[in-house]
Amino acid sequence: MREHTELIQPPRALWVPFMLGRPLGAPNAPGFQRKVLIAALRLLEAGPGPVLQDFPEDAPAPVNASDMEGFACPVSLRRPQPDGDGEIDMTQALLDEVAQLLPWHDLAVQRRGRSTVGISGIAIEEAARYVASHLGAAPAPNYDMEISVAEALKRACDDLKAFYCEAAAAQPGNPAGDEIQEWFWQQTAAGRLLLDLQEVCRESTDKSMQMLGRSLLVPRAVSHSLLKASDTI
Repeated sequence: MREHTELIQPPRALWVPFMLGRPLGAPNAPGFQRKVLIAALRLLEAGPGPVLQDFPEDAPAPVNASDMEGFACPVSLRRPQPDGDGEIDMTQALLDEVAQLLPWHDLAVQRRGRSTVGISGIAIEEAARYVASHLGAAPAPNYDMEISVAEALKRACDDLKAFYCEAAAAQPGNPAGDEIQEWFWQQTAAGRLLLDLQEVCRESTDKSMQMLGRSLLVPRAVSHSLLKASDTI
């Protein structure tokens, strides 16, 4: 996390625009991984620290044939339908998706014996309602008065993302992590909502909400990918 590194200020750090969990880029790409390692080692030649440098390249596409197969989600998530006024009820759209994915998430927990969902301490449906409420003019009251609104929102969002990713990973085909990320951010109401929420947070007068919108809500690698996709349209 670049923002965390800026605060911690280690002597040397190389920020890479890859998906979380792949600090060397794509698997089965030794040439590219070597470039990342050399870039990191070259930081030793820099002057007195702290030194924080950006790696200038995106990771290459996976070269493994099985990784190249597109992730086809067996659950056909229904597209949100506008009401009579042409508006979309994002809360209901989000709750509909959660309901469709619940059996898959239950299967994921059964297989793994654990889940990373639960940091907010509230049910996933309640987390969905809380997150969606922040798109409106009257957000729901903070569900935990011992933490800030920004922290409560971040925890609820983290639970949502973990819930979707775990549910998707339980489906047939052993989808790769990057396929699940692309599916979440480009094909789900939850991903669309978090992208919209990012702008709401950035425009907030609360500095902690601004920080949430700038760097903690949407992964930087995802923002880069979506920006590149929009530039090619």
